[in-house]
Amino acid sequence: MAQPSGALSHEVQAAEAVAEAERVRWWMVLIAVVTLALGCIASMYLEMRTRSVRMAVSNLPMTALLPFVFWLLGNTLLKRFMPRLSLTSAELRLLLCVLWIGGLFVGYNWASQWVGQMAGPRYLASPENRWEELIFDHLPWWMYPINAPRVLEGFYQGLGSGGSVPWGAWSMPLFWSVTTALAITAIGLGLTALFQKHWVQHERLAFPLANISLSLTEGFDRRRGWPPFVRTRAFWVGFAASAFPVLWNIATYWVPGFPRISIYDHHARRKIHLSRYLSIHALTYRILPTLTAFTFLCNLDILFGIWAPYVVGCAIQYWMNRTGIAVGLSGQQVDYWGAAPIFANGAIAGLVVWAIWAARGHLKRVFRQIAAPIPGEAPETAVLSPRMAIVVLTSGLIYMAFWLHNVGCDPLVIAFFLLSFCMVLLATMKLLAVSGYAFVHPFWSGLSKTNTMTLLGTTGMSDSSLVGLQVVHPRSLAGWRVPPALPQVAKIWGKTKGSVRLICIGLLVGLLTSALSTIWLCYADGGANLDYWNTEGAARNVYNRAAGMLVETERTVFDPYKMGIWLTGGLLVVLFGVLQTRVLWWPAHPLGLMLFGMPYLQFYMLNVFLVWVSKLVVLRLGGIELYRRVLPCCYGLIVGYVFAVGCSCLVDVIWFPERGHHVYSW
Repeated sequence: MAQPSGALSHEVQAAEAVAEAERVRWWMVLIAVVTLALGCIASMYLEMRTRSVRMAVSNLPMTALLPFVFWLLGNTLLKRFMPRLSLTSAELRLLLCVLWIGGLFVGYNWASQWVGQMAGPRYLASPENRWEELIFDHLPWWMYPINAPRVLEGFYQGLGSGGSVPWGAWSMPLFWSVTTALAITAIGLGLTALFQKHWVQHERLAFPLANISLSLTEGFDRRRGWPPFVRTRAFWVGFAASAFPVLWNIATYWVPGFPRISIYDHHARRKIHLSRYLSIHALTYRILPTLTAFTFLCNLDILFGIWAPYVVGCAIQYWMNRTGIAVGLSGQQVDYWGAAPIFANGAIAGLVVWAIWAARGHLKRVFRQIAAPIPGEAPETAVLSPRMAIVVLTSGLIYMAFWLHNVGCDPLVIAFFLLSFCMVLLATMKLLAVSGYAFVHPFWSGLSKTNTMTLLGTTGMSDSSLVGLQVVHPRSLAGWRVPPALPQVAKIWGKTKGSVRLICIGLLVGLLTSALSTIWLCYADGGANLDYWNTEGAARNVYNRAAGMLVETERTVFDPYKMGIWLTGGLLVVLFGVLQTRVLWWPAHPLGLMLFGMPYLQFYMLNVFLVWVSKLVVLRLGGIELYRRVLPCCYGLIVGYVFAVGCSCLVDVIWFPERGHHVYSW
């Protein structure tokens, strides 16, 4: 029977709306690039000069969220009052993808510590620290700035009036940073291509970071009206709850005695001291609205699997410190903070084995398509074709092996490092896709050193390998945060065509803008006057540790006790995975074990616990219907908090440019 003409017209209008929402105008890429460049410059200024925020301390940095939210709110007004000038849903998603990738290089995530590590060895060397005597012969000087007059002195002390920045001296460090970032991104792209479809279609991972972004950008079709996310009362409740405390506290910038609302303050201000037997003897109770919103989309078993091991870890730490128990052979024993990373590294290895086992059927089909492709068959990979995924992954690994060899690492160290590197990237990518917990510090640097130095021992390692393992650090390697973001970007963009191009554009613009603006700030004001930890403290930490490795007269050997802890972590992950699939009431997901003993976890553990309790109550009282009604409140928490942080930063730039008010960090 023929459909009524009214129904047909509605279908046509709906199809036209979808087509309009997915259309991307060519100049939108230019807008995204300009927004990213300005965002990176502003982020470096706010972090190093006004010291208002650390914009990039997570896998979804404020450098991306802040300009995206202001574009989102501005575009909401354009859609309502001037729809022809507004951006479509696809254009907003393109903007977010470029901002997300490029914003990962700003400040504390890489740029501000990278310049310190590059300039530090020659300038900070002294007879007391013995760097020149111990490690200078083993440092890869080809990746450092040229040692020319005023290059290092000007960096730390400032050039003064009339001086020009010696950009040529930094050309080689920039070149090697760009190439290593591209290699790391290639490894991440290869892993994303191999596992993304399985995670989306078969495991049905939550992707909280991506799905909230998709929900916020729905309904932008260049037609007059309000987008869906602002039409619900729950959104504005969340917006007010997150924005009001930050906006209220702006009054204290002028009136110090004005009463504060401190619920969202930095974790250093929110501590409850528990016991001297806990190395980090305080429970922080800062609440972060963005973390609350993103993790609310996470499954209950994953939330429980994050906070419950942390509580168990605190109990083990108290017991070990109270009784004085240490782990390891005599002369190379470690306390809780030495043993916990070994356990976590074993858990990561177990998670990777479990992830590959769960995806074995999918991977078998991928490799069948590589070996014998069938014309017209849909690829089992995302972003890249099956053959291209292997080529890109292999190319990235080969380049990293070449880079590590030139840094001075031995072949065995290179093999362990690359294996550990890929394992940690895959585990972190899946953790981010499952939980939305974006505050994951890099495991891979500690993992490679743990596997090679702690488990195997340093007796047979050369001095150049020992120094190289210290130099190969998040502060020197650009792009270590990019791979965990790639599955999110692939989910948001939703298309194979253009994905790699967007990622490369965001990477190059973000890296170069962040690095160049940081170098300029240091020469303009003097790196020593801007941020001591980033420009001096972090560098001293790295090179003091490298020198300390060489002065040790007794090298470590293979330690069966530490290997036992490592195996325990891996076996517990497998056990948790089996229980989760076989026992319906099992409450803990194995992914949380990879966070065991991570120091930064304590900052937000109470936050995660409260989210778990809140979601449990919502699901018990109202089921999935109430949960869906609460979701817009999560969107409001994110938009409101980011908006308020942006307002606070704007106030600092205008009225307090020399010394701002710290509003966002870890």
